Amino acid sequence: MRNFRKAALAGATAVAVAFGSTAVATAETVNPDNQLGEATAGDSSLSSRIGAGLEGDQTAYGPALFGSSHGEAEGETEAYEQQPAWAKLFHALTIFTAVSALVGMIVGPAYNFVVHGPFNV
Repeated sequence: MRNFRKAALAGATAVAVAFGSTAVATAETVNPDNQLGEATAGDSSLSSRIGAGLEGDQTAYGPALFGSSHGEAEGETEAYEQQPAWAKLFHALTIFTAVSALVGMIVGPAYNFVVHGPFNV
């Protein structure tokens, strides 16, 4: 019962910390006199430069990303190589995350078995 009380107190503390500053953040008033300078045509933010580098203005074709369309058959004009860089990046991150999850599902229990021994039921 003591561990349950500790867990409940920790959960209540986390909720209080997460939502404690929400009222302060939403109560802020906008001062129209305090505006930032306007950006010139040559200046762009870092996110805009990254978006331009990853071809953020182009759309992706999902079947070409996941191998359903190779661009070789008649009527298939989209290929993986023709997809924008952002789509290829997210595709690679998806594969990396899936492989990491599978490795974690195997290595974690194996390590636990080696360190703590077989199950004691």
